[in-house]
Amino acid sequence: MLKKNMISLLLALIITFSSNSFAFSLSEYTSEYYADRYLNLIKEKMPFVKDMSLESIKKNNDGSLSINMKADNEIYKTLNVLINNGIITSVDYYVDPLSYSLGESLESNISADDAITTGRRLLENLFNEKFAYISTIKDETYLDDALKKPTIYKLLFKNTISNVLVYNSNAYVYIDSKSGDILKLKAKWLDESLYNKEREMLDANEAAKIFKEKFDPVLVYLKNNDSDFPKYGLYYIFNVDYNFLGIDAINGEAIDYNGDELYNDIIYIKGNSTELKSFDKIVSYEEALEIAKKEISNLKINDLNILNSKKIDKYFLTGKTAYAFNMNRTEGNLIANASVAVDEESGKVISENIDISNNDGLFDTEGDIDRVIDYVKGIFSEKTYSLALIKNPAIYGNEKTYLFYRIYNNAIVMDNYLRIKTDKDGKIINVSIIWDDAEKPCKKIVDKNVVKNIFLDKKPILYYIYSNEGKIEPIYIFGNMNYIIDASTVKRVSIDEFGKVDRS
Repeated sequence: MLKKNMISLLLALIITFSSNSFAFSLSEYTSEYYADRYLNLIKEKMPFVKDMSLESIKKNNDGSLSINMKADNEIYKTLNVLINNGIITSVDYYVDPLSYSLGESLESNISADDAITTGRRLLENLFNEKFAYISTIKDETYLDDALKKPTIYKLLFKNTISNVLVYNSNAYVYIDSKSGDILKLKAKWLDESLYNKEREMLDANEAAKIFKEKFDPVLVYLKNNDSDFPKYGLYYIFNVDYNFLGIDAINGEAIDYNGDELYNDIIYIKGNSTELKSFDKIVSYEEALEIAKKEISNLKINDLNILNSKKIDKYFLTGKTAYAFNMNRTEGNLIANASVAVDEESGKVISENIDISNNDGLFDTEGDIDRVIDYVKGIFSEKTYSLALIKNPAIYGNEKTYLFYRIYNNAIVMDNYLRIKTDKDGKIINVSIIWDDAEKPCKKIVDKNVVKNIFLDKKPILYYIYSNEGKIEPIYIFGNMNYIIDASTVKRVSIDEFGKVDRS
């Protein structure tokens, strides 16, 4: 009897150990019975994965189950599914476009409307929630007519709660217009119970009033890179911090993409010094090299290797003669890369792109916001400068990123900035500088209040926002947030033309 009990205990220990160590375990969630049950559920909801084989199953710390499948025959496909309490909560299905053969025919057997209906029904059947079709999207990963192949419908949907769109929750369904094959499916389930529908909300008129009280258009320079010699234009944008999203529909506060309230976004920093005076003669190569090295030495990095250098008759930013130097240094964990251009006539640095990193910490500088500001002042100690710091750093894991934008003629230069990244201990681990002297015009600009009314010429729209913490909150957003306004002509311009933000 004692021997039998010992064997039972040993088996129990083995089963417990296996549940934490192997993809296939004998726990309640990952036994063969439950594995088959979940696989049958997946194939029932998505018949197009029937030819795929099980790769792994594992239980996550939160109790959810991750199931990975793949097909590696003529067409390579992968599928990652998340299941929690028997409910499919996330799907990521991908067909390799290089291995998928669409044939040579350009004929489409499926209309765009039919594809939209198919995509919406697929999502709603998967998650038992309502989805709304938003638009087609561009995705050059999946080439179609460029390779003499039929159209691939690349469709964007959003989750809805009580017929209100969830702004930052996107679902993608790609469908081959000839065969009807699903080529990509990426979506997640949102638990509506996370949102308290009983709370009172602001109406659109109240939200619009709050917007008009708080909204302050920002004057910026944006660079047009289409011409041979790029020039800056003056524009008004909604907010210099692109994390700004809208007005909380409960308390009327301005919030970002995570639903966090925004306070005192910008700190302005100025410094004055005697900058390098222009030379009385044409600058030689040797003099230009010393100027470039001195620019980098302000970051306490010396002895960079010259990878290449050249004299350019018409430098692309100014159209004038300049010396261009590419330098680097790698030593242990230290990696430094720099591109510096020096104007031949004035001896001024007219362009610099510098990136220095060290995971052990650069210069032993601790990175709370005051120390970061002091460090930046040291970098620009020999310049007359004006900077705008976004006070709330971007946070990724344990790292914080501080962004200092250049101010020129009272406008923020969005393409000129200094970025500081700190680790969990507050040490600076990366410094990046992008700076240039491309032409920045001074124009007669439209009054800010006029622009304010152009931005806010319609009532705001109610959305929900889903945060990483699992909160669902109602917000008001103006539908025209995806454009900017020319500061002199009042012409509306899409932000996406300048590659500043992806709102897909």
